[in-house]
Amino acid sequence: MTMTERSEKKLKTYSMLQTGRRLPSNYELVSSRLHYHYPHNFELSNENPVSKWYYQYRESSPLQAHDWEAFADPRSTTYRGYNELQNDKETVVDGLLREIDESNYDDELAAEWVTFLHRWYGAWRFPVHGLEMISAYVGQMAPVSRITNAGAFQSADEMRRIQRIAYRSAQLNARRGGCEPGEQKAFWEDGEPFQAVRELIERALIAYDWGEAFTVLNLVIKPHLDRLLNEELAGVLAATNGDTMLREIHFSLNEDALWHREWSRELARVAIADTPVNADRFAAWVDEWRPRAVAAVESYVSVFEQAPVRVDANGVFARITAAAEEDVKAALATPVG
Repeated sequence: MTMTERSEKKLKTYSMLQTGRRLPSNYELVSSRLHYHYPHNFELSNENPVSKWYYQYRESSPLQAHDWEAFADPRSTTYRGYNELQNDKETVVDGLLREIDESNYDDELAAEWVTFLHRWYGAWRFPVHGLEMISAYVGQMAPVSRITNAGAFQSADEMRRIQRIAYRSAQLNARRGGCEPGEQKAFWEDGEPFQAVRELIERALIAYDWGEAFTVLNLVIKPHLDRLLNEELAGVLAATNGDTMLREIHFSLNEDALWHREWSRELARVAIADTPVNADRFAAWVDEWRPRAVAAVESYVSVFEQAPVRVDANGVFARITAAAEEDVKAALATPVG
């Protein structure tokens, strides 16, 4: 028997996954090494537009690593697991919305608060749609399937948030009137508090380098805007104005955002441990984009002073920016060991 034959004989069913004698987990089996187009790109000519796009914005990205497969989603999310998890969450949110319909909940909300929600809450489905598209792009351009999966599941989470914002707006309009969701597009396009948010999202949509797109979205924009929407607007401000149901709905939606931060920190950790100069690459993108995210928060929080029961806008701004800054520090910390 030749050496080659002996080597081939030792190969096991899951040898490609390099788990040694350990049986791979279900997550490893269905999430690992599924891309055929990295690092060799597609089986297309170099002049093909698809190949050229990936070569320019992925293979030529400043963000590089020797082994992207070292990344693993901390939640070990699979397609089946994702659907089971989100089904349970949606059951809870469906129950909240059904309780609103079956009770006099909306009748008891102050008219001024309903008007406030119509102007400054319902239009959030537009920027969240931008976050959904960027998440899908990050997943599409990712070099390995584990990152692609995380990006795809994150995109689905954002779609969930869009649907819930739209449903709640339509629900209010059906019960109270004067809150036609179609009007909210004008608030998004023309309302002064939204303009810095709109510029931020529109600029991020044309950050085509996949490393920059990931950094801008998950290390800069979402740590700011998720807190602004889920925790402060639909959380603290809603509860202060007696709208505890909106707070509970976004508590569920914020669980998605917490996972987005978790897997993003892990990906940054893996990238820096693999190639230490990646810390500087991440930092450069963060430094470039953070002022825009801060400006977006600062512009929008002015509406907190328009609520029937106000919450100090300066305090909201300080909480969001301080927490987002801590997120970046944690993500870009030098890995130990």
